[in-house]
Amino acid sequence: MSAPLDSTIASQATAIEAHELDDRTSTHNVEKVLSQESTYSKTGRRSSDEDGAAALPADSRTQAQIERDSKYLRGSKLALVFTGMLLSVFLIALDQTILAPAIPVIASKFDALDQIGWIVSAYFLTQTAFLLLYGQILTLADRKWTYLAAIVIFELGSLICAVAHSVEVLIFGRAFAGVGAAGIFVSVLSIIAEVTRLEDRPKLLGLFGAVFGVSSVVGPLLGGAFTDHVSWRLCFYINLPVGAVTVAAIVFILGPQPPPPMREDVALWTERKFTRWTFGRWSPSRSSLAFRAFALDWIGTILMLGIITCLVLALQWGGVKYAWSAGPVVACFVVFAVLIPAFVGFEWKLAGPSRIMPLEYFNGRTQVGATLAAFFTMFVLLVATYYLPTFFQATRFHSATKSGIDILPFMLSVVFASGAAGGLISWTGYYWPFVVFGPVFSCIGSGLLYTVDEHSSMAKLIGYQILVGVGVGCVLQNTLIAVQADCKDESEVPQRTAIVTFGQLVGGTIGIAIGSSIFGTRLGSALREFAPEAPFQLVRNSVEAIPTLPVELQPGVVHAYTLALRDVFIIGVAAGGCTSLCALMIRNLNIKGRDLMGGGA
Repeated sequence: MSAPLDSTIASQATAIEAHELDDRTSTHNVEKVLSQESTYSKTGRRSSDEDGAAALPADSRTQAQIERDSKYLRGSKLALVFTGMLLSVFLIALDQTILAPAIPVIASKFDALDQIGWIVSAYFLTQTAFLLLYGQILTLADRKWTYLAAIVIFELGSLICAVAHSVEVLIFGRAFAGVGAAGIFVSVLSIIAEVTRLEDRPKLLGLFGAVFGVSSVVGPLLGGAFTDHVSWRLCFYINLPVGAVTVAAIVFILGPQPPPPMREDVALWTERKFTRWTFGRWSPSRSSLAFRAFALDWIGTILMLGIITCLVLALQWGGVKYAWSAGPVVACFVVFAVLIPAFVGFEWKLAGPSRIMPLEYFNGRTQVGATLAAFFTMFVLLVATYYLPTFFQATRFHSATKSGIDILPFMLSVVFASGAAGGLISWTGYYWPFVVFGPVFSCIGSGLLYTVDEHSSMAKLIGYQILVGVGVGCVLQNTLIAVQADCKDESEVPQRTAIVTFGQLVGGTIGIAIGSSIFGTRLGSALREFAPEAPFQLVRNSVEAIPTLPVELQPGVVHAYTLALRDVFIIGVAAGGCTSLCALMIRNLNIKGRDLMGGGA
């Protein structure tokens, strides 16, 4: 019998004796403890574990349940491991926002203003493309070491960016860091599913939502401070010590997290691939690294990388560098449209049982509903995050730093709602009301933001922001809880959660692209209508130019910006409504006491 199991049984017996046999002390061996637990269970009494939670009688648990319970972390050990994982999630969340004020300066230093978009897109492109591959890796390799490898890749990418002396090296470093970022978040979700009970996860995942909210506020403030007063390179160097703390916490505290045994159909398919590619001359053992690496769906990953690249290029170029009808933009959309069915066809017919996107998962309505709800939630989150500061800069003439402070009500409400929802779900066991009814707040808040103008009071703007933030926070991480609660096989947890996270990333990208298109189109027409004498290109491309205009021209330009931003805010009504409708597909399960294998325990 394993040492963790001995410890668990001994602690349970001690708790029973403390409650019912105060006048006796014991130094029983393991066999006597087991005998006592059996006696107590027959009289209908329950033991309590170290946390004071009710536990099942020993004779009612299967051997698999006992072994699984021994994996769960508690107390200070869980706190330390979880803190390390929170820091790593904070890293990747901060990395997406800290560069916002620094990018124009960085591009100017390298005389590469025309490549600003790639500094951002390179990171996102690889993060999205490799996300599903990591979901598959986690089913075949130790989750602890996969997580650590992802952190190391991210740290190396950050170091390359910090020491870059050309924009090409910087873009390469961003892409390299994106590969690591893809693995960090998916690995964290898989490890949490392995070492915690399902009913405890909402509280923990709620903190992840809080981390994303905090990073959205802290990131631009830190980036502006580093860039203005120290160096933009510190935006990347800051990742190194934080990553080192995370690695230390995981290496020395978290035990091995081996993957489930490789399925027989996956093993047979991989052996056939080896036979086909090596003409039967070589087939390593199933436990070897080469065998597991060959089981990965590399072709599917390349196709997905092509899909994301074409989509990002088209959305980044369209209406900015080229007209939407220009050849390069149309070509990207055409290739994107061709690669989508090619990818689906390959995953369906040719990838075999080992593939980055198992299409059979979408036979379950919870997977479909959770992925779409995550898509639309991130849509609302990023549109508000990027365009609320623009409103304050354009209508109040606030600086980038001050506009970051102005959206604190939105960000803090996301943090509060995410944490509160997690706590309530752990207490009640039900996540469905939050993912279905929470987005209603986003709809109301976004609709009210559509009514604002350049003269709206700050009290109204704060209240409307809070409503949108509450709606986002109620859903942000709870789609992951829904998928894990509905998962009955531990081997499926990494890929199912990776698909939901993939939906979030794509939703954020498309949301920003749609918002940018609406904003640019409406701003152009409004400037011609209300500020025809203003320098069109200048005020269309920079909100910082508005205060420098003659006083008589400023009201028309401000009004044009207000109208354009209102059209962007109204997107949140549609996206929030779609979130609620998609969430209706999610099964309404109670996570308390659910006994699912591994990730669904």
